[in-house]
Amino acid sequence: MPPMLAQTEIQPDATAPPIGLAAAAAMFGAFSILLWLTVVAVIPWLRDAFGLAPIMGWYIGGTAFVLVPLLIFGCLMAARELPQRGLAPLRQRLRLNALNRGDVVWTAGGLVAIAIATAAILALARAIDPSFRPSPWFLSQPPGWHASIFAAWIPLFVSNILGEELCWRGYLLPRQEAAFGRIAWLPNGILWCLFHWSFGWAILLTLLPITLLLPWIVQRRRNTSVGIIIHGVFNAGGFIAVVSGAGS
Repeated sequence: MPPMLAQTEIQPDATAPPIGLAAAAAMFGAFSILLWLTVVAVIPWLRDAFGLAPIMGWYIGGTAFVLVPLLIFGCLMAARELPQRGLAPLRQRLRLNALNRGDVVWTAGGLVAIAIATAAILALARAIDPSFRPSPWFLSQPPGWHASIFAAWIPLFVSNILGEELCWRGYLLPRQEAAFGRIAWLPNGILWCLFHWSFGWAILLTLLPITLLLPWIVQRRRNTSVGIIIHGVFNAGGFIAVVSGAGS
C-alpha cells in the first residue's frame, strides 16, 4: 500500500534539541510519581474525606494532579524552544497537523493492529490465568451509566489524550528523534508503558501494543494528530468497558 511505503527516512525537527535516555526517563518518572501519589493517596483521601467513589476520585484526582499539569508542561516546554512565539509555530513544533490520506490509512491500520494485539494478549493471559483482570483497584467496581460519571470522565479524557500526546509525542518524541533517530519510538514507547507502573503489571502487559505501536506510527507520519485519534478511540473504548463492567 503506497502510503505505508512512504517516509522511510525520519528527519528530526530543527527546533527540537536532542534529549538523552536519562533526561527523558526523568520526565516520565516525575509524572509517574504524581500518578502513583494520586493512586495511593489522592483517591483514598477523596473517598474518605468526601465519600467519593474511587472511580470518581480517579477522574477528579487524575485530571487535576497528573494530566492537566502534564498538558501544561508539554506545551510550555515546546514553546520555550521556539525562535518566535505564537500558536502557529507552537502547533508546528508539536506536529499538530491535519490528516492527509496516508495519515488516515495509518490511523485505521493502527487501530486494527492495536486492537488485535491487545485482544491476543488478553486471550493468552486469561488462558494461562483465568483470573487475569487488567484493571486497577479504583476501576474494579463498575459504576454503571450515570450522568455524573460521564461528566467527571470528560475532563479526564480530554486532558489525558491531549496531555500525553502533546507532551510525550508532540514535545518529547521529536527530541528523542534528534538523539536516537529512527528508533526513537522505542524508548518513547517503553517509557510510556512504564509511566503506568502504579496501575500494576497486568495493566503494563495489556498496554504494550498501544504504547509501542502508537509512537512508531506517530514517528513515521510525523503527525501528533494521528496519536490523538488512536489514543482517544482506545480510551473511549476503555471507558465504555469500565462503566459497563465488560472488563470485570
